Amino acid sequence: MTNAKRDSDGVPPPLPLDPVEHERVFPVAGVCSVTTPDGAGHGILCTLKGAPCVLTPAHVLGEAEDEPHPGLFDRRDARVSAARRARVFVAHRVCDGNVNENEVAVTRLRLLPEVFFAFSPAPAPGRPPDANRMDYALCACDVETHTSETSTSDSQNTDAVSSSKRADFKKRTRAALFTRALEDAQLSETCEPGDELHLGACVGKETRVSDVAWRRGFVTAPPRRRRDDEAYPYAAGLGDIAASRGVRATRVSLRYDARTVSGESGAAVTSAPRRAFGELDADFAARRKAAHALGSRGRGALVAMHRAGGEGEDGEGVMVCEILRDVKETLAVGKVRDAAEEGNAAVAVAELAREPRTSSRGARSRAAAAAAEVVASLPEQAVQAMAMWIDRGGYVAVGPARVAAAAEALEQALCDWVAFDPTSARLAAGAAHALGALARARMRPSRGGGAGDACVIETLDRHYANEAVREKARWAHRVRSAAKA
Repeated sequence: MTNAKRDSDGVPPPLPLDPVEHERVFPVAGVCSVTTPDGAGHGILCTLKGAPCVLTPAHVLGEAEDEPHPGLFDRRDARVSAARRARVFVAHRVCDGNVNENEVAVTRLRLLPEVFFAFSPAPAPGRPPDANRMDYALCACDVETHTSETSTSDSQNTDAVSSSKRADFKKRTRAALFTRALEDAQLSETCEPGDELHLGACVGKETRVSDVAWRRGFVTAPPRRRRDDEAYPYAAGLGDIAASRGVRATRVSLRYDARTVSGESGAAVTSAPRRAFGELDADFAARRKAAHALGSRGRGALVAMHRAGGEGEDGEGVMVCEILRDVKETLAVGKVRDAAEEGNAAVAVAELAREPRTSSRGARSRAAAAAAEVVASLPEQAVQAMAMWIDRGGYVAVGPARVAAAAEALEQALCDWVAFDPTSARLAAGAAHALGALARARMRPSRGGGAGDACVIETLDRHYANEAVREKARWAHRVRSAAKA
């Protein structure tokens, strides 16, 4: 009747558009219990490039006073040791020949930090997370054992049969548990105030974990946008509005009013259906009712990982999409440094040649800082690699004009990254060192190097209180001045 009435009025009925990507219906997000010698919390079961992983707050694995910069940890680190000793359990319903589909089975997972382990340290107490301290740990894992496996196993069976059953159990359990990919996380730019969320936390701990309880909540402070973000100019002041209400949110976090208690750090936060443009009331009501039905919560896209929040205050979560961007940045830093150890500066040049404002890793410059350090240690190789980059049609003989053009492009790339993230002390020190090393190696830019000189002076003025940056900027200024004399 409604459509007929609208047709009689001469106005066509609205056509429902396809729902946006983060409103697709996924399997229910998996949440596990994580217990370490230094703390306890939850973890989100997910995959990274198809490999099973557990995402948990870094403070659950222990808090250190002298946290290093974010990155990949080696096996000697205390965090890796804590991950190896972590007891991870998940409750799930399985359906095979031995277990009834309504029975809850508890499975233990084993963290594998030697396979993959990326993290970002927790912020100082009382401070919200930022791009350098996001408070997460992403660790590879695998299914280890089943609580009913030892009770049903016959000691007289052969080892081959037991191994076959165990491999089959692990394969089925991995397929049932790790159904969420980090790549499908909701983008922070689509999160708005008042959006409904579902927060899932485990009931019980360790072997007593029984289920995942899902609660409703609403966004009180969305992630803060960059003020120079041209794509979302209307949202530039949302962070200030939230701060005026006593709620703090950063570009990597959000806050919500879902009920939380102590010990639930690491719980999963998923999206709830929102009305699509042109969607009819009846269709949206049906979708919304289905999303709130028993057993249907937690089927939205992964939005955040809960990290803090007590009784009577808003919860705080770290955006999963920002965690994925941070992992990409960490991997890029490793690639730059691994290539530099072999005397290859091409990876560092390719990193500096990226457009900072169109990066898929967010407002991060750790890889660019590492690339600047490589340019400082290998200036000749970096200029040669830049010469190949600006003309990628094949090998080109490097002559004086070619060297000058490559040096100009390399210095301009360094200046662009410093202008993109002027507050980063590591990037400032690396760029100043690289600009001085290029001048010392007699790599004279085609335009005289005026942009590089201005960048060094601006870096000296901005970071004068930082002794390390100040000394490198002074040295670069002296070397560049002497090279022009």
